[in-house]
Amino acid sequence: MNIKPIVVQKYGGSSLANPEYIKQVAENIVKRKDSGVNIVVVVSAMGKTTDEFVKMAHIINPNPDKREMDMLLSVGERISISLLALAINATGKYQAVSYTGSQIGLITDNNHTNARVLEVKGLRLREALNEDKIVVIAGFQGVSINKEITTLGRGGSDTTAVAVAASLDADYCEIMSDIDGIYTADPKKMSVAKRIDRINYDIALEMAAAGAKMLHKTAVEFAKRHNVQLSLGASLTGQIGTIVTNEKLSKGCVTSVVIDKDIVVIRFSITQEDGLKLPLLFSCEKVHLKIWQLVQGLATIGVSQSDLTTAKKIIEKTAQTVTVDDQCAILSIIGEAINIGTTPACQFFTKLNELNVQYREVINGELFLKVLIPVNDSDNILKEIHNLFFTNS
Repeated sequence: MNIKPIVVQKYGGSSLANPEYIKQVAENIVKRKDSGVNIVVVVSAMGKTTDEFVKMAHIINPNPDKREMDMLLSVGERISISLLALAINATGKYQAVSYTGSQIGLITDNNHTNARVLEVKGLRLREALNEDKIVVIAGFQGVSINKEITTLGRGGSDTTAVAVAASLDADYCEIMSDIDGIYTADPKKMSVAKRIDRINYDIALEMAAAGAKMLHKTAVEFAKRHNVQLSLGASLTGQIGTIVTNEKLSKGCVTSVVIDKDIVVIRFSITQEDGLKLPLLFSCEKVHLKIWQLVQGLATIGVSQSDLTTAKKIIEKTAQTVTVDDQCAILSIIGEAINIGTTPACQFFTKLNELNVQYREVINGELFLKVLIPVNDSDNILKEIHNLFFTNS
């Protein structure tokens, strides 16, 4: 029986964007295997393949059926797994075998384009590991309980990796990308952002929920729930930069600053006598919308650009005085015990006032503080707030 440690690695699309990158990733995987582990690799579609498929589909049909979109979008990962397996086999050291989500028995619910993982059966996966093969799995996809191809939504390959790691009781789950860890802000936009060596699951979860691109919210939730050892590293070097841990870290300290521009704000009113509040809440939950405020018949909802049409259809069935604002962004500070009344919160609002920022919709929690700001100056505001908490720290 094979008792080597099990490592699940995930590689994003930018890490597999061309043949040279794929060969480099294959070499790193072989080195990881050389260290005496069993290795399972989960991959995304190459480069911008998924985005190109989406554009193509909407050119052909402006209102594409979700089932057919899943059939289309699942193709990208199949290309990646076959090419990466070929690259690993070309090294001559180990045999790699590629599987789709359905082939490893990744079972989901019936929600096309945004399916939820229910279980990973993994029989073929375990058989391949027992034969000392490197297993390459298509992320982002599975098969529904109705035996239909499904996809897991944005960031779904992260979720696949964590779900596979949980099913195998893997020793490590490593999310590899072109960014070598989690940073205090997006390092692609802010060169002064600092890498975080260790981060608490709850903080990582709030960062993902706030719009940070380094981890997907569903994947972090899954990892925390199933106690998966999660870390992040650089795909082209194989070096791990950040470890996600259950350890409680510094209280009253800002860990990161996040800006999310993919937001449309819908404001509307509901009359009390209509008694429509609960049905509206239930309807919104079905399409994964988030109600920020619902006080005395007045509500504010924030949705992504892609959810706007669906959200408006739901809201306009029951609500009145519906307005849409697409010129805003959400600015968040994330950390433990930084809610309103704490020193970091006071510093945050003082700086916003110094900058004459016209902020709205203050959203407060134990681990986060968020405000709605004008999108046209959001990059500069982000820079100033990041400097406030991290310059000379």
